[in-house]
Order: sequence, then C-alpha cells, then structure tokens
Amino acid sequence: MNGVDLLKFKASTLESKGLLRRAISIWQDISINPKLSKHDRDQAMRSLNRLTCAIQQKADIRTEKLKSHPDRYKNVESDKEKIMHLFRQGLTTKEIQQITQRSRDFIYNCKKKS
Repeated sequence: MNGVDLLKFKASTLESKGLLRRAISIWQDISINPKLSKHDRDQAMRSLNRLTCAIQQKADIRTEKLKSHPDRYKNVESDKEKIMHLFRQGLTTKEIQQITQRSRDFIYNCKKKS
C-alpha cells in the first residue's frame, strides 16, 4: 500500500465510524496534493462533496427537529410539574425523556430542585 491508498483507507474507515469531519480533512489533503494523480484528486473531491452533503443533511434534520417543538420554552413550568409527577410514579429518567421530549439535563435539574 502506498501513501495515497493508506490515506484513502484511513478516510474510509473514519467515514464508516461516523467521524465525518476527520474524514473530510483527509480527503481535503488528498484533493489539494499536486503530486497525486488527477484520478485520485477527483475521487477525493467526489468524497468531499458527498460528505459535505451528509453533514448538511444532518444539520437540516437537527434544525427541523428543533422547529417541531417551538413552544418548548413556554411550557417550562408545566413540564417541570409533569416530570416530578412522573418521577413520583417511579419512571426512569430515560422514560421521562422519551415522554416529555426534554433533555436529560433538564430532567435532572428538575429532580435535583425538588
């Protein structure tokens, strides 16, 4: 394996592990290296475009998820009461998180203050 193949393998491994930003860094190194063949640089550019789109899609999904709960800040007090009621019923933090769609930190803070 030469240096380019090793870099490609490392970038692919990082992609498969979900470490997209690190993989992008390696693909960028490959794409701007003038010593490499045009084929390798083109392959790196295609991978860069694919990974950039994947990261953008994740960001869009996260944004949509936040938009689905626009009234989250309006219902703080009622959610605190609901969380305390669910704790008294014996539910776990994970179960309460699934029911209320509140963060783990928010739930722990409610539990701590009571």
